[in-house]
Amino acid sequence: MKTNPSASGTGVENSSSLKQYDEASLIDLLEKAEQEHGFIPRDVSDEVGRLVEVKLERLRRIKGKLDSTIRRDVQQHVAHWRNEEGNLIMILHAIQNQHGYVPREVAMELSRELGVKLARIYEVITFYHYFKLQPPGAHSVTVCNGTACYLKGSGDLLNELRTQLGIAEGQTTPDRQIHLDTVRCIGCCGMAPAMVIDGKTCGRVKPADVAGHIATLKIKKEAAA
Repeated sequence: MKTNPSASGTGVENSSSLKQYDEASLIDLLEKAEQEHGFIPRDVSDEVGRLVEVKLERLRRIKGKLDSTIRRDVQQHVAHWRNEEGNLIMILHAIQNQHGYVPREVAMELSRELGVKLARIYEVITFYHYFKLQPPGAHSVTVCNGTACYLKGSGDLLNELRTQLGIAEGQTTPDRQIHLDTVRCIGCCGMAPAMVIDGKTCGRVKPADVAGHIATLKIKKEAAA
């Protein structure tokens, strides 16, 4: 005899009533049904299965649109620089200017379009410090690691930032708010040790000052919210 989901305590009557559930709610619903019956009733699993297929098809269509957009953008960059010597670097610059970093799916499409191995593209990306492999944060903190700054204690600044932010250089905080990086020199040796926060150079920074700078960035986030 077929089990009625609504009578089983799951609160499910038909596929239309399931549409209001997100992924976490559906998982919770299935777990409750399994706890109550010792198994997931067939009609419940069938309804959830149909809904999952609908959502997957929608996601496939979205991915298809994204893929076509990525392909079109990459083709435009390649067409613009195709006849230039050293065009790979120029194309990568154009991609980073567009996205703020070089997304993996874009690098893969570029590999196909140019007929260049993906490994070669990543050799270029990782060799040049300018290119980023992760999305940039809303705010950037860059520590100068030039000779003057290094001798004046930029290493201590970097260690303090790593501790305060919980990330290493080249990474972005999980909330995508702060990106930490280093550069060889910013040309402000007389202000050593120096770092750049959102384009503003801060000189003679001490490790004890780091917490205050981060707090200022957090205040900016709250003000913008």
